[in-house]
Amino acid sequence: MNLYSYEYLNNSNAYVAYLLLLFALILGITIIFNGIKYMRDRTNLKYRDFFVMLTLISILAISMVFSHVMDQKATSSRNNQTVKMIQDISKNKKVSVNKIYTSSTNLSNGMTVKVDKQYYEVNLNANLNSYTLTPIRLIDNNFNYVTNSSSIISRISNYQYLTIALKLIIGFIVLVLQINLSGKGNLAPSNAIDQLQNYVLGGIIGGMIYSQDVSILQFFIVLLIWSIIVFGSKILNRQSAFFRKIFTGSPQVVIQNGIINVDTALRSGLSASDLTFKLRTQGVSNFKDVKSATLEQNGQLTITTFGTESVNYPVITDGSINEDVVKRMGKTPEWLEQMLEDEGKDISQIYLGQYVHDNLMIISFPSHSKRPWYYYLKYQNIKNSYNNRKK
Repeated sequence: MNLYSYEYLNNSNAYVAYLLLLFALILGITIIFNGIKYMRDRTNLKYRDFFVMLTLISILAISMVFSHVMDQKATSSRNNQTVKMIQDISKNKKVSVNKIYTSSTNLSNGMTVKVDKQYYEVNLNANLNSYTLTPIRLIDNNFNYVTNSSSIISRISNYQYLTIALKLIIGFIVLVLQINLSGKGNLAPSNAIDQLQNYVLGGIIGGMIYSQDVSILQFFIVLLIWSIIVFGSKILNRQSAFFRKIFTGSPQVVIQNGIINVDTALRSGLSASDLTFKLRTQGVSNFKDVKSATLEQNGQLTITTFGTESVNYPVITDGSINEDVVKRMGKTPEWLEQMLEDEGKDISQIYLGQYVHDNLMIISFPSHSKRPWYYYLKYQNIKNSYNNRKK
C-alpha cells in the first residue's frame, strides 16, 4: 500500500504535463528539421514517413497534456481537502505535517492516516466536510512511502495512459508472434481455429487494455494462456485425425455429376439459397453444369464444371492419410499404405501426397537432421499398378 506525504499532496500536479510539453517541444523541433530535409529531397520517402510519424506523436503528447489537465481539475478539490485535513490533524495532534501520511490522495471514507507512529481510520460524513479518527492496528506495516523526491516517477508510473500504452505494445507483439509462429494462417483463415484465434485475441486485447483492475502482468499471462491454447489445438489438429475432424472438419461434396447431395448440404448448414448464391458468384447459373462442388473447411465452394480439369485433393498431408479423400476415390487406406510400402515409403515420411491421373505424387519430409528448412522438398512420382487390385 502507498502512503503519500504532505509534501507530495501539496506539491503541484503539473509534473507530467510539463514533461509531456517538453517532449512535444522536442518533437516539434525535430519535425521542423525533418520537414526541411524532406522539402530539399522529396524523392526520399524516409523523411516523409518520419514527418508523419513525429507529427502523430506530437499530437498524441499534446492531447495527453490536455487530458491530464482536465483530470487534475476534476480531482483537485478532493486533493485540497486531503491537504486541509492533514493540516487540521497536525494542529490537533501537535505533530508536524511532515510526519503525517495518507493512504489516498483524494479524500475518501475509510482511508488510513499515519500520524507519527500511530495509525488511524478516517470516517467522513456524507458531505465530506467533517471527520473522525479511529485508532487501528495494522497487520502488515510494509508501506511504500511516496514523497516529493519520488513524485515525478510515481506520477508517471501511475499515469493511466502509460499502462494502456504498455498493454497495447505487449498485445501487438503477441499478435505478431502468433501470426508468424502459426504459419500466417490467420491472415487468410481457412478453418475455425484461425478464425477463433483472431476473434478471441482481439477481444482479450480490446477488453483488457482499458481496465485498471487488470495489471500488465495479468494481461500478459492471459495472452500467454490463449497462445498455449491456440498452439496446442494446432498441434492436435496436425497430429491427430480425430481432432482434425473436430477442429477443421473435412471437405464435403455437395454436388456430384449435376446431382445435389441434399443430406450433405443440410448437414453442413448449407441452405438452397446459400448454395445457389455461391454458384452464382463463380459464374454458374445451372447446377446441372457442375461436375463437382466441394464445400471447403473455410466455407468456400470449389466448383468443377463439365469440360474442366478436376480438382485433385491430397490423399496424404503431414504424415497422415485423408481417409475422406481416399474413400471418395473409391479406395481404402490399406490400398494406399500398400502402394507406399511397395516403394519402401512410410506414411509418416510423407509431407504431401496427391493422386493425379492414376499416379501418386509424393513429397517427402527432408531426411537431414540439421536445418531441414534449408533444403528443398523433392517429389517422387509413383505409378499406379494397383488398378486391378481389390479395393
